[in-house]
Amino acid sequence: MSGTITLIGKTWANTRPLKVTTRPVTEEDADGLAKLFFASYDDQTVVGSQAEALEIIHKVFNGDFGTLIKSASPVVVDGSGRLVAAALVLDSRVGNDVPDAPYVFELFTAASRRREGFAEQLLRIAIDELYRLGHEEVALRIAEDNSPALALYLTLDFKRWIPEDDSEL
Repeated sequence: MSGTITLIGKTWANTRPLKVTTRPVTEEDADGLAKLFFASYDDQTVVGSQAEALEIIHKVFNGDFGTLIKSASPVVVDGSGRLVAAALVLDSRVGNDVPDAPYVFELFTAASRRREGFAEQLLRIAIDELYRLGHEEVALRIAEDNSPALALYLTLDFKRWIPEDDSEL
């Protein structure tokens, strides 16, 4: 298992056409999000069961990790009404080891729907909405060996975030 890295990027107004229809997340999405969350990870150390995924999703809606910004948390729903991709964005992440900025808590896509560009589209929507809300930056954390995700974030001008060293003060 690899470590994680924290990335930070500037927010901006999206000028590219969006190719996917989305809507903001709602609490009624909790069960669908939990199914998608659990099924999206091959590594069961991230989330061990669908019940655990549902517990985490409920904590997100309850604000345990930070306040969910629903308008910046888009979901993609297929023709059958199933969630196939989602981005969950918090106003900031609870904890001392993250930037003081909105935080992409999770970004996930159903395995059967990967490589359709949903992740990039969801990020563009989230970043644009954060920009419209007056936020200047957005942060996230990923596994350092997740090359496809890292490539996406670098394409969108995210940079590695390294906390300032206060020991020299």
